[in-house]
Amino acid sequence: MSDAPAIHLLRPEPRADAAPIQLFGSDGDSFVQKMRLAAQAHRSGRLDEAIASYLRLLAIRPSHGELHNNLGVALRLTGKLEASVSHHRLSLATDPANPALHSNLGNALRAAHRFDEAVKHHLRSVSLDRTYAEGYFNLALCLRDLGRLDEAVRCFDRTLSLQPDNPRARTELGLALLMRGDLKQGFEAFEARKRLPETPVPDFRQPAWDGGPIEGKRILLYPELGLTDGLLFIRFARELKRRGATVLVLCQALLKELLAGADFIDQVVAEGERLPEFDLHASLVSLPHLCGVDIDAAGAEAPYLEPPADSRVKLGQREQARLRVGIYWAAMPGQAQDRQRSVPFPHFLAMAGDPELLMFSLQGGVHQKDIQQFGAGGLVHDVGRGIFDFAEAASALSQLDLLISIDAPIAHLGAALGVKTWVLLPTGSDWRWHLGGADAPWYPSARLFHQPAPGDWDSVFALVRAKLDALKP
Repeated sequence: MSDAPAIHLLRPEPRADAAPIQLFGSDGDSFVQKMRLAAQAHRSGRLDEAIASYLRLLAIRPSHGELHNNLGVALRLTGKLEASVSHHRLSLATDPANPALHSNLGNALRAAHRFDEAVKHHLRSVSLDRTYAEGYFNLALCLRDLGRLDEAVRCFDRTLSLQPDNPRARTELGLALLMRGDLKQGFEAFEARKRLPETPVPDFRQPAWDGGPIEGKRILLYPELGLTDGLLFIRFARELKRRGATVLVLCQALLKELLAGADFIDQVVAEGERLPEFDLHASLVSLPHLCGVDIDAAGAEAPYLEPPADSRVKLGQREQARLRVGIYWAAMPGQAQDRQRSVPFPHFLAMAGDPELLMFSLQGGVHQKDIQQFGAGGLVHDVGRGIFDFAEAASALSQLDLLISIDAPIAHLGAALGVKTWVLLPTGSDWRWHLGGADAPWYPSARLFHQPAPGDWDSVFALVRAKLDALKP
């Protein structure tokens, strides 16, 4: 789930929808009308139109603080982060005691990954107004980015003391608790995401399962947040089976064959296929909360998935090679934080000259071309080009001695199969891996390698190479 910082464009009526203000007053009827139209375009998501309008208005009133602020918000939303920061600074200069303007500048700095500076402005924001709930919320997001989880939790709690019915704050609190390892409380708080407009709501006539008795019932489990969550949380379907339920799973087509091989699932249907009859439904992401089991114990139950019995992918051997190592280095373009999670291919290529390692690429998508682009066609065997679903990927993974991957679905798959999996993580790692430490909370066979500082993959790979040397028989 992506963070959605509260954005305020003027002191005032607090809002959490990143919408621009509308100006009224003595600026002249024509100017006010044009500002209203720009704000309307902004609210409607027509950001390029809004930005063009704001720029025309700034040519008329170059020192207009609210215009600089609104333009800063729009530029941030379109990824023009340095320009956004500069416009927010100009806005703040017109009203330096405005807590909302400090908070907006903090949001722009956070988007630009200048977290320490962002925290300073968010702290200034709440020091100017101790009742400014959105300021505490935005401060909490920054503190969480920095790994200061105890402080982040306290700021989310402060937000909720001021706005008890704020579902976004409760959802983000849940993520902070999960990152801290407070799984039971975290998953309970994370249920608030269902009240957010971006959370998909299933159109089923049957009721949602509330965690009650389920023996003799047919329950349909459905995906919510993506492939990763299907791979991670499908383990809890085993608990439903133990309780006497008939377990039906709706999943992405890429997962269908893999999940159909699980002995705790009765039927799998892909999205777009006709649904079977069922009595209850539940999101896969809600299962840790609804099942009420010992979550730590559930995490230790891997492996819980198996490759197909008839493997269609065969990995080769080499006489000198002692370890067959799979690699995956890049997130799919357009995914949240894909740049932060991805590793430049040359880091992996540097390991390919070791005759004791036989390296196989499981990379999918456009980054498969990195192998040829860097002249590595004779060093890294491109298996990913022939893999078309997760069952085939599982066949390949089961033949490896080790998988080294960024935070991607393939890492969850390898660990769910019980394959030795090393996961390379940026400083702001995903909540599913917790924060800090080498142990993976959900997977006994996984080891985590965290960046010591943003962008520092050199230190990560120095440790990886040392651990690889220790693995060689």
